[in-house]
Amino acid sequence: MARKSTLASLIAMSLMLSPAFAEEAESEEAAEKGYAELIADLAAQEGLFNFYRNTDSGETMLSLREEQLNTPFIYHAQTMDGVVEAGHFRGNFRDTRLIEFRRHFNRIEVVTWNPRFVFDENNPLSRAAEANRSEAVLAVLDIEADDNGRVLLKADPLFKSQALHRIAPWANPNQSGPRFSLGQLSADRSRIARERVYDNNMDVVVDYVFLNEEPVVFGSAAIADPRSITISLQHSFIEMPDNDYQPRRDDPRVGYFTQEFDQMTNPEWAPWGDVINRWNLVKQDPNAALSEPVEPIVWWIENTTPHEWRDAIRQGVEDWNIAFEAAGFKNALVVKVQPDDAEWDAGDVNYNVLRWTSSPRPPFGGYGPSLANPMTGELISSNIMLEFVFMSNRWTLGELFSNGAALGDYHNFDDAHMYCSHGHEVQMGHMLGRLASDQRMYDDIENDPILVQALRHLIMHEVGHTLGLNHNMKSHGLWDNEQVHDAALTQGVIAGSVMDYNPVNIAPVGKAQGDYYSYKPGPYDLWAIEYGYSPALDDADAEEARLQQILSRSHERELAFGNDADDMRAPGRHIDPRIMTGAMSSDPVAYAIDRWDLVNHEFGELLDKGREDGQSHQRVLTSANMLFGQYAGQATVVSRYIGGVYVERAYVGQTNDVRPYTPVPRDTQRQAMQALNNYVFAADTLESMQPVLAYMQQQRRGFNHWGNNEDPRPHQMILNMQRNVFNHILHENVLLRLSDTAMYGNEYSLTDMLGDLTGGVFNGTHTTVSQNLQIEYVNRLIGIAGLEGGSGYDNLSQAAAVGQLRRIRNMSAPRRAGDSVSNHYGYLHLLIDRAFEA
Repeated sequence: MARKSTLASLIAMSLMLSPAFAEEAESEEAAEKGYAELIADLAAQEGLFNFYRNTDSGETMLSLREEQLNTPFIYHAQTMDGVVEAGHFRGNFRDTRLIEFRRHFNRIEVVTWNPRFVFDENNPLSRAAEANRSEAVLAVLDIEADDNGRVLLKADPLFKSQALHRIAPWANPNQSGPRFSLGQLSADRSRIARERVYDNNMDVVVDYVFLNEEPVVFGSAAIADPRSITISLQHSFIEMPDNDYQPRRDDPRVGYFTQEFDQMTNPEWAPWGDVINRWNLVKQDPNAALSEPVEPIVWWIENTTPHEWRDAIRQGVEDWNIAFEAAGFKNALVVKVQPDDAEWDAGDVNYNVLRWTSSPRPPFGGYGPSLANPMTGELISSNIMLEFVFMSNRWTLGELFSNGAALGDYHNFDDAHMYCSHGHEVQMGHMLGRLASDQRMYDDIENDPILVQALRHLIMHEVGHTLGLNHNMKSHGLWDNEQVHDAALTQGVIAGSVMDYNPVNIAPVGKAQGDYYSYKPGPYDLWAIEYGYSPALDDADAEEARLQQILSRSHERELAFGNDADDMRAPGRHIDPRIMTGAMSSDPVAYAIDRWDLVNHEFGELLDKGREDGQSHQRVLTSANMLFGQYAGQATVVSRYIGGVYVERAYVGQTNDVRPYTPVPRDTQRQAMQALNNYVFAADTLESMQPVLAYMQQQRRGFNHWGNNEDPRPHQMILNMQRNVFNHILHENVLLRLSDTAMYGNEYSLTDMLGDLTGGVFNGTHTTVSQNLQIEYVNRLIGIAGLEGGSGYDNLSQAAAVGQLRRIRNMSAPRRAGDSVSNHYGYLHLLIDRAFEA
């Protein structure tokens, strides 16, 4: 018995010494302490929630009132600092959702859900509103104390984990090849850096440390060591606004960011209750036609902003007041400068801040996110991030075109890329506008019309996003190709909206320079702000009639609207060529021809303008790449007219000529094809670049071209541009649409288009550029026809491709052609014969 007793004692002692037992004992001991005793020695911040910190260990606790349980709060995640490779950058608004703290016995569950699905509470079906819907329990926290109507929780397990927000990028099953990985989150090395507690909101900033002992992709030079990466993220909790804000319904004819709601018991054909995102502006004098708001939208210029830029930035914000006056508000937007001794920083959700960064890998030129109440669409906070690269000559768009890089990074942004990329386009415009000037990018901003207009335009564009407006890629048709260069006519408005992605408006050779950018709100902007912000009438029927009256103008040319969901920047995607980035004027094909002529002219003068005694050839190289990018960008714009369909979203009865889909007229499509044949598929395409090639040298920095040949690759450059056009006009969607639209008005047939294309590609002149293109074209036709494998193209397209291959097979080298041309035709015949025999 003594031995058994001794054994039992040893087991009991070992259990008492185990970490699990110690933790349990510590928990029991803590449970015996009351609320007041647990927080007695902790530094406290009291507000929306009470936040407590142990000043020795750094451990934190969180206290909620009982009435705050089972009550929704707005949760918002924002990156304070990060690395672009991991999808994080300063000022990145990442997630907004609703969160509740729910009590379940002795624990608090942190729960989120989707408020999208709405039931009429008077309908018996509302009793089944929770059917087949899944809430998410993000975290479970033990109640440490419960006293005087408050519950006390340990905060570290909530904030030093990824419970509230996923910080590491999600796995991408479509990713080819190795990708940058953060590794595993280290809670021990992570820390709660700071917290801000106010009456109605609370911010907690956490520095998350990720460890990856065996990184495969090291990332850029911005990462000191890929084995340890720090991401600084702010968690914000915001009390639901308690005001009389009235949501405004969304309408497809005008472009606002929205909160989407499915009305589950609504019998209408479009059973949706979507509302737009907008600020809660209320007139001081409701009876006045023009009144200042009770609370204006206040913007702060961050104190990091150079003094000489501040006036242009201020103007870019305040010019939105022109549009708000159309909605009945005077001085709706107010601009202030953050004091140098300000005790708040730009991440505070209580301040709207125009911020500047100079990132090693800029993810944008400008970015204007906002935070909206998920239940109503009421805007609560916003930031604008501006990259200094916008003001510089630094090439930011990935690899240089001259080294054989493809065009995707510049023209066809990834489908998932939702950040505003307009700043990159504007930066390229700066560089084009400066080729004739020795003035540095930001030496004298007051006397630099390109920079002043560009900066005001970019600020207006990003502020527009924070007002709730999304892009309008259809507004460039406000003026024709002559009017757009007349500054006396345009007066700062070269497009219907500052929310477009227009190219810099450089005058053609021999024409007087007009406005470079839109730097005042256009007619669409005034109309959209009127719809979103004009005060509502008390009577619901009268208010709906008022909104319909505003919307009834949507078909007017100057109010044209089409956003990213419609734009054609990606090959084969969408159908209306007027909704396109990089386009300008009501005749984009004519505008593109002028731009191509301008680029060829500038290439002819580049060696004189781009070289300076005592300097490297970096300016020549960067300028040449920018010129090529401009040329290729216009080729993309023109290609979209082939097989295109004009889209009109006016409602039935709004105007007599409402027709949702109208194929692009035959003459316009042929004009576009002829322009491509003359400037993109011609044997002498970009011949003007040839004298520059021997000078397109990148300035050496140490071993920066290790493993990569540094010579320019003009054949690859030009072929990549031509391939990018082929990617669209030979896309399976486009070829099929040429046949489909013949049933409702298209007169430019599939056979006509391919015939014109073949005639342009095989134009009778032989250069290595044309030979390169012809081989690419024949291989494309073989793929369309499915002669060497399966084809995803429709039957009509396959047959048409075979017809063009037979036509090309009947071609032969001219008499007395040299060996190069004879070999070329022999190779084409071999490709076609082998394909037919397969």
